Amino acid sequence: MLKRIWVLPALAVLGVALLAAACGGGGNNNTPTATRTPGASPTATRPAATATPARTATPAATATPARTATPAATATPAATATAAATATPAASGGAIVVTAQALAFDKNAIEVTAGQPFTITLDNKDSAVHNIHIYTQKGGTSIAVTDPQAVPAGSTGTLTTTITEPGTYYFQCDFHPEAMNGTLTVK
Repeated sequence: MLKRIWVLPALAVLGVALLAAACGGGGNNNTPTATRTPGASPTATRPAATATPARTATPAATATPARTATPAATATPAATATAAATATPAASGGAIVVTAQALAFDKNAIEVTAGQPFTITLDNKDSAVHNIHIYTQKGGTSIAVTDPQAVPAGSTGTLTTTITEPGTYYFQCDFHPEAMNGTLTVK
């Protein structure tokens, strides 16, 4: 029985050597083939594969607002229909209050006077974090953002600025930009 133990490894080595010789192809084409070295298992020499560098996409240049806090995931109520947009002129002293509730602003159109300072107070009556961020246009350059930049649920934040150039500007909640946005008209 002791004599039979060496037969299995010898047959395995012989089988691998035959397989390597069969795969090596025929003819005299200087292709490296497997060789049997006593005491070692058969090996074949093949050139190492080279990696092709992956292509990386270059993102389009867009202004991305800096975020100082990331809100924790919370369950949010379904959005409800909002009233039609109405322009809200700045009150005396340039004070405007915008309420965030049910993932919507209560105003999606605001009107201010060019060259006059104005303040927008965000009253966050929602269960999620919000802010108001004014841009030159959707996806444009940042003009001003509420302080703090992430207004927690049940809190208020303020944005005070002066815009000298008349025109139409864009504002949004950076946390819910598709649902919470509007236009700021400077006359």
